[in-house]
Amino acid sequence: AVSQYARLLTVFLVAMVGQWWWSSHGAIYGVAPQLLLVLTIAVAARQGPLCAMVMGFFWGLFLDVMAARLVGANALALTLAAYGTGSMRRQVDLLGLAPQCLMVASLTLVYFMFMGLMGLVFLHSFMWVGWMSFLVDPFYNSFVALLVYVLWESWMEPAR
Repeated sequence: AVSQYARLLTVFLVAMVGQWWWSSHGAIYGVAPQLLLVLTIAVAARQGPLCAMVMGFFWGLFLDVMAARLVGANALALTLAAYGTGSMRRQVDLLGLAPQCLMVASLTLVYFMFMGLMGLVFLHSFMWVGWMSFLVDPFYNSFVALLVYVLWESWMEPAR
């Protein structure tokens, strides 16, 4: 049997390739989901905040290197998303599909605003993602969260 760590490592690597492909080749009208944000939330809900914070930090560095605008902002944003989700799972059962989708939708908006404010502080201009992404991505990410939920249930936790 494949160990849980090997599966997490596989998810970690495949997610980066998936994010790169989706953002560069699979965007619809310039809108692509934040796969790494969705996965950070899913890992925090399932594995806890520490594992998700480590994965989110390195996924964020990957995003920072891809964009090369504000290096470190995505790493901080995904680390905080993992911490927030991990803290929230003490009060809310985030193992269900609906709570995960709601968490993804709300944290997508928080993520966009956080990145904009980071740009305002360090680049002296608000890094706005655009109205299309701001209005569509919470739903797009929630749909991706549904797919992640189904795949996670079947591959990461097959024997329940």
